[in-house]
Amino acid sequence: MRGRYRGLILDLDGCVYLDDTPIEGAVEALMRLRKLGVKLLYVTNNPEITSEDSAARLRAIGVECSPEEFLTVGEAVAHYIRSRSGSSRVLIIAGRGVEEYCRRMGHVVLDLDEWKEAEYLIVGFDREISYQKLTSGLRALLNGATFIGTNPDAIHPGRDGIEPGSGAFIAPFEHMTGIKPIIVGKPSSIIMELALRKLGMNASEVLVVGDRVDTDVKAGKAIGADTALILTGITREEDLPKIPSDLKPTYIFKNLFEMVQKLYE
Repeated sequence: MRGRYRGLILDLDGCVYLDDTPIEGAVEALMRLRKLGVKLLYVTNNPEITSEDSAARLRAIGVECSPEEFLTVGEAVAHYIRSRSGSSRVLIIAGRGVEEYCRRMGHVVLDLDEWKEAEYLIVGFDREISYQKLTSGLRALLNGATFIGTNPDAIHPGRDGIEPGSGAFIAPFEHMTGIKPIIVGKPSSIIMELALRKLGMNASEVLVVGDRVDTDVKAGKAIGADTALILTGITREEDLPKIPSDLKPTYIFKNLFEMVQKLYE
């Protein structure tokens, strides 16, 4: 199987860096993949950032890249709503990346007191969550807005330890209303099919790489791709025996550097 993957769909947090600190060997691994001509697409569930932010962040740690090599959950959400309903009126309780892409794609971003006009409620990680946001989002859903969740991750890795993830912000709205959200980010096939279109490849040509079984590995399986689990983020070696049989990855590596060594050298 060595070198069979023409493209990689890569996670960022927990694989390439933790916050702004690069993971050992990751920069060298990505440089090697680029020299080999492997096409890379970084797919992230982080709703706070844009592709431009992500590219600048990687370049700051020495990784050659361009914004076109990124797909954020914010872009995927805005694209999904536009493909489903055209330009829409959206109430956003999530990071600024979601708002930025919604504006770029022609959606009308509502203020909290305009909840009655919302056709969609978008919820994800939000550092400025408040009682007013909870109330406006609740009322928008009860008024008929379609519920969109960026991604279901309950937690994610941070520099100083584990932090709440988008799922922790989505859960209160589901609990209050009993309405289940449409999840757009990983592990949903929605963002993964968009990733394949951006790469211009089919699932058999790509390897999906990430640090989470419930998000990255599951996302790869959703499109029928091979998967690689990297043990530098959420999933650790001691967690491996607990992985359900239907979520076992194709490969398990200590880090990205080992993955490149084993698959491409």
